[in-house]
Amino acid sequence: MRTTRVVITGFGPFGAGGDAPVTENPSRAIAFELEREPPTGVEVFARELSVTFERAPRELAEWLSTSSLAPDVLLGLGVQSRGGVFRLERRARAALGDGRRDNDGLGAGTARVEGAPDLATELDLAPLAAALRAGGAFDVQLSDDAGGYVCERVYHALLEQGRRLGVPAVFLHLPMVAQVSIVEQTRVVRALVSELARTVVARRER
Repeated sequence: MRTTRVVITGFGPFGAGGDAPVTENPSRAIAFELEREPPTGVEVFARELSVTFERAPRELAEWLSTSSLAPDVLLGLGVQSRGGVFRLERRARAALGDGRRDNDGLGAGTARVEGAPDLATELDLAPLAAALRAGGAFDVQLSDDAGGYVCERVYHALLEQGRRLGVPAVFLHLPMVAQVSIVEQTRVVRALVSELARTVVARRER
């Protein structure tokens, strides 16, 4: 049986100079840790994207255009500040408000997806949430609001790329490191990746 190829994206620090800067972003660390030690039967390809509305989707598209990747599923990781919550996102809006500035100092209006529809994952989030809990997550939420920041822009791009490649995509918001350690979060996300791989294999065998 061939391995399942999972693409995982993460981000670095952001918000420098703001009221609540994120100096340690677990999404990047977890993506590369899972690339180094993936679950059994899974091959992980990790990439850190810029925390920018304009550059991040372009970086994603250029990376996924590399034929050697040939992913089976796309997983985006980001961080949010609501308690110790692991939040699975169902949909991504094409048009976002211009409130928060990215690492280039620009708002979402600089990279609107003109004329594009809102998109939603084709995956059933319930078994994914169960996998997160089995991996040790104490608080798991399903969300229809991906936050309106670069995470949501990238999620929309992941869903677009998934449609182009014919593979599913989903996005998970992680807790802050001060709330749940990277070691604990990695264990939780590893369980999610295993469930995503199981889902992909089941679809392949239908």
